[in-house]
Amino acid sequence: MPAPRVDYHQHLVSPAFAPIAKVPPRDARALLAELDSAGIRKAVVLSVGYSFADERKNLPDPDRLTREENDWTSAQVTSAIGRLIGFCSANPLRAEALAELDRCLGLPGMRGIKLHFGNSGVTLRDSTHAARLAEVFALAERRGAAVLVHMRARGGKNYGAEDARLFLDKLVTVAPSIEIVVAHLAGSGPGYDAQQDSLMAVFGAAAQRHDVRMRNVYFDVATNVTAETTPDEAALVARRIREVGAGRVLYGSDLSPPGGSVRAGWEIFREKLPLTAEELAVIAGNVTRFAAR
Repeated sequence: MPAPRVDYHQHLVSPAFAPIAKVPPRDARALLAELDSAGIRKAVVLSVGYSFADERKNLPDPDRLTREENDWTSAQVTSAIGRLIGFCSANPLRAEALAELDRCLGLPGMRGIKLHFGNSGVTLRDSTHAARLAEVFALAERRGAAVLVHMRARGGKNYGAEDARLFLDKLVTVAPSIEIVVAHLAGSGPGYDAQQDSLMAVFGAAAQRHDVRMRNVYFDVATNVTAETTPDEAALVARRIREVGAGRVLYGSDLSPPGGSVRAGWEIFREKLPLTAEELAVIAGNVTRFAAR
């Protein structure tokens, strides 16, 4: 089975972020070495600039730190000479967020926006938050930039099927022409639980009825399948993949992939899931427009 052509969910660890994440620094060269070991050509690198504006961290001048993280990510992506694809990020609730995302999308190598609802304290059930996020999606639409969304709400509370419906109604409709990726099969990982499955059931039903809003919606599977995944869990993940369609599913391994490496993460994914060789080949070969450039 060939390796995926693209790892759609990756992060670097800047000197500024390392003490916050409590992990060693990881630059473009280190990530490229992991990709080479796994036989993967490209990766989508998601800036963690949003994390500095998580008010629970109480960091001084979070907007400056966000800008610096986006700049550092752009520089690292550019150094990889086409193998890394950068996504900007910011906490969308910050007053400066729209201006920063617009600025960042002009930086070399940056092709999309990463949103993290949990870290940013965002919930689509708050109409003020939903309106703000609609502005971000409208910006992405104007700029022709993809959006990758970590949807799970902070603490996982007040989160379920309603949020998938709100996502389609309030956000996808604002950006009909860009590619939108729902990270972690609408959860967070590691693993796959009933809560996120309630969202995937909504997305699966929408895909099955050929809902036009699903035309450019994709799902990454970063850390959803691990060595601890049970046969019943694997069967459920495979069911949801088939409902949305393997052509919408993007492989991703995240900063800490199952098995401890990018290569091991893919091996676990394909060995655990009861998918056919043809379905796995489709997932491995999926290349979005933003990754093909």
